[in-house]
Amino acid sequence: MAESALYAAVETAGQRLLELNLQPEVLAQYRRRFDALDLNKDGIVEFREFAAVSRVFGYNLSREEVLDIFGRRDLDDSGGITFDEFVVAMKRRSDQRASGDSRSKFRLYDTKKRGYVTADDAFPILEQELGFDLQKTEAMVDIYDKNRDYRLSLLEFVDFQKKVEELKEQIVDAFNEFDENKDGYVDLNEVYVKMLPKGCTHQQIEALFRQADKDGDNRLNYSEFAAFWDIPVD
Repeated sequence: MAESALYAAVETAGQRLLELNLQPEVLAQYRRRFDALDLNKDGIVEFREFAAVSRVFGYNLSREEVLDIFGRRDLDDSGGITFDEFVVAMKRRSDQRASGDSRSKFRLYDTKKRGYVTADDAFPILEQELGFDLQKTEAMVDIYDKNRDYRLSLLEFVDFQKKVEELKEQIVDAFNEFDENKDGYVDLNEVYVKMLPKGCTHQQIEALFRQADKDGDNRLNYSEFAAFWDIPVD
């Protein structure tokens, strides 16, 4: 009976792992950490092993969090968690922490403390971080507004914010690539270097540059560059 229960638990963890659909490189990272935690190399991480080594990997967990990962069992070190169970537990913890981060960011948008975020709420932040105008902000909010009430609940906001961070990462990468002298700005000559080989003319580039250079100082700060880059919403 106990053996069948064990097989059922392993099968359930394996199914959950498959449902996570993690990339191979992510699984490889988890495998390296699991193997380091598995001190006696028996394929099982025991409670004491986890408690002894986990902090080395930045898993600064409270006793309650460790108990939760182990399902509030194995306190006598009689068992442990398999690799599949480890990945499922650590991914769940990561998602929970990401949800906490989303709540903090949600409050930055929801300045009126109404419990939702509208396009007008999001616009000042998306203008700064992504170079969006109000029309693009409305389009992005509309994508994640699943119930069509013209605003984002916290649940809808989580996916919205993931997309914001994804787009910002792309813009930051482009900004760093253009900013060849690493002075924190992109000047017209740096834009010429990158865009002339792509078939743009001097006139086209300068017109776009002048339009984005809101303060007229002949260089683009990050927010101005984001508007210049004009990354698509989807």
